[in-house]
Amino acid sequence: MGYTEAMVDQQIKIGIIGGGAVGLTYAALLSEVVAVHVLTHRHEQAEHLNARGIRFESREGDSKQYPNVSASTDYSNLKGCDAIIVAVKSYDTEEVAKNLVNNIRDDAVVLTLQNGIEAFDILRSHLSNPTRVMAGVTYVGASRKDDITVVNGKSFLAIVDSRATQLVEAMRATSLEVEASENAKQAVWDKLVLNVAQNALSAVTNLNFGEMLESKDCLETAAHLLAEFKQVAEAEGLHFEYDLMDKLKDNWRGSTFYPSMWQDLHHGRRTEIDAINGAISKLGKKHGIKTPYNDEMVAKIKVLEKAEEHSDLPTH
Repeated sequence: MGYTEAMVDQQIKIGIIGGGAVGLTYAALLSEVVAVHVLTHRHEQAEHLNARGIRFESREGDSKQYPNVSASTDYSNLKGCDAIIVAVKSYDTEEVAKNLVNNIRDDAVVLTLQNGIEAFDILRSHLSNPTRVMAGVTYVGASRKDDITVVNGKSFLAIVDSRATQLVEAMRATSLEVEASENAKQAVWDKLVLNVAQNALSAVTNLNFGEMLESKDCLETAAHLLAEFKQVAEAEGLHFEYDLMDKLKDNWRGSTFYPSMWQDLHHGRRTEIDAINGAISKLGKKHGIKTPYNDEMVAKIKVLEKAEEHSDLPTH
């Protein structure tokens, strides 16, 4: 049975921390069924969102406006929220956690939809009642065009800890495809399969998913990255009931998408390499597992991040 807007408590308020592609996507869709407040780090973006709302554009050129959002840079505006969705870059999690401490209700659910595997533990370590912190993943293939515009693909899948009942119900009343999971940790690692093998590889090679699928060298490198990933994951108690390369190829097939790490690098922004391939390298050292391919990806991305002119990178 599907959820409808009438089945959702429209009095609830959801805070979205992060004004990037993922944060704006969830803010826009949820704003049709509940009150939504976007917390962004730039006053200019907050002003634009308050004045004009959020605009979705499809890759075919269609557009839709979502005017019913509020935005600010002030964490105190989250005090009345029933739930908080954290959608910032992984390296900003520590700062977010510190700011949340005195600016959320004791019973507010905090859901992380961030890349990598470290944000969940960072949030739990800072907040009172750490059991309220819940994990989830999103497979939204989106990019932010400007302060209010998001270009979306066809996927709106989210996998969320089943304990976040009220939030799951609100999400299900939107066009999001939502799965409530009793094993959110496994869901996070299932997405990490893709991020480890494709994000840095795309950024380093300047190829999109479909182009990497056609490259023998990319497929060979991805296979090595995933072999190391699987060893580390199993040492952490994770197991996969599918072939990791098959999952990756299915994600690449027929796609011209460039992942967030490619987008960050080409816009001169810091990447999330430390929370993705870097996390595998770190856990590899913990368990005595060698991870030369993941180590190399980290090193290559770090070099590109330090380049004086990211604009010198070839673009498509």
